Amino acid sequence: MFNIKELRYVQNVTGEGITSQWDVYGTDLGIPVYSEAQKRMYFLFGDSFGEGELYPGKPMNWRGTIAGYTDNLDFSQGIEWHGFLDDGTGKARQLVAAHYTPNEAKIERTKICQGGIEIDGTLYFFYESIRFWGKDRWYVNFGGVIKSTDGGKTFSKVYDLSWIEPTDEEGVKLARSLICEDMSFVPTRGMEFDANAHVAPGFGQMYAADGKDGYIYVYGRLGGRVAGIKVGRVKKEDIERFEKYEYLTEFDGDKAIWKPCREGLDTIMADPEKADIIPAPTSNMTIHYNEYLGKWVLMYYKPGKGIYCCFADTPYGPYSDGVEALPYDHPALSADIPEAKGRTALYGGFTHEKMVREGGKIVSFVVSQWVNRENKPRFYGSRLFEIEFE
Repeated sequence: MFNIKELRYVQNVTGEGITSQWDVYGTDLGIPVYSEAQKRMYFLFGDSFGEGELYPGKPMNWRGTIAGYTDNLDFSQGIEWHGFLDDGTGKARQLVAAHYTPNEAKIERTKICQGGIEIDGTLYFFYESIRFWGKDRWYVNFGGVIKSTDGGKTFSKVYDLSWIEPTDEEGVKLARSLICEDMSFVPTRGMEFDANAHVAPGFGQMYAADGKDGYIYVYGRLGGRVAGIKVGRVKKEDIERFEKYEYLTEFDGDKAIWKPCREGLDTIMADPEKADIIPAPTSNMTIHYNEYLGKWVLMYYKPGKGIYCCFADTPYGPYSDGVEALPYDHPALSADIPEAKGRTALYGGFTHEKMVREGGKIVSFVVSQWVNRENKPRFYGSRLFEIEFE
């Protein structure tokens, strides 16, 4: 077990006067994706809004996923923004279009990226299509992937990389219709896509990481913050081939049991909790190999508790019990928003192996807060913290 020597608040990284020149006032997430080709760190943000009142009334310039970037990998003083992938007018552009149907329609409320990875110069961003926001969780149509071969100037869909969350006939049919649209919502006529072969309720929300062993690992969760974290993997050269993925279905002692594609997914569906590498409940997560600790570090938000770090010898575990990195009631989280004190309006723990100093002894990470009052966000943004291990 590793102990955290010190926790430090660094800065707010979004909001008026920070990212507003790109029309980014209210936003969340901030998931880092490094591009070796561009020598640049992208940060993926979720539902983002421009200048104006968010609630009540119509949100201003709602975009489901945007990406800011920096070429400065020294995060000791914060994130130095060098730009956002924009729409040609200077405003941060929406990377993956959504229908934004009313919540009660239960079709597609928004699309949000949950992570990404670059392989041989190609960027892959993993996103979730949210069907609707429920009382205790949100419900996902499918997890999907977009890719860019030109540094984020343009993106296209990777149709085969789709993990469908619903298991009922109506839900699968809806997911298929959304998957088989192009980036402009035009149905791809005659497209062959076996939706039943892609049913994978534990992988509606996806995060990807290079395991440094020839595999790309994909970490999945059921929609919302109620389930545990599961994992699949694929050889790097087969990243775009759904049938080549295999899934961890359980541990036999410390030995991971992997099963191929449909067999693995069906085994997980039959006994979901057995496949969890981090038990429920969990929220968004990131993972990196930490040279200082000599361990893989998985960082996530434990609902009602705070941001936690878990440690393992391999990217898939088994993982140790979590060490608290940032409690949900830390004073820095309520210094400028008293309404947040004692509330669980916190999520994240987004970091990367490039966001470390002293070989990994010091780790920078992004967290998000959403504090609501009278149907209007009092605070909606992301902050940067850092921890120092003993």
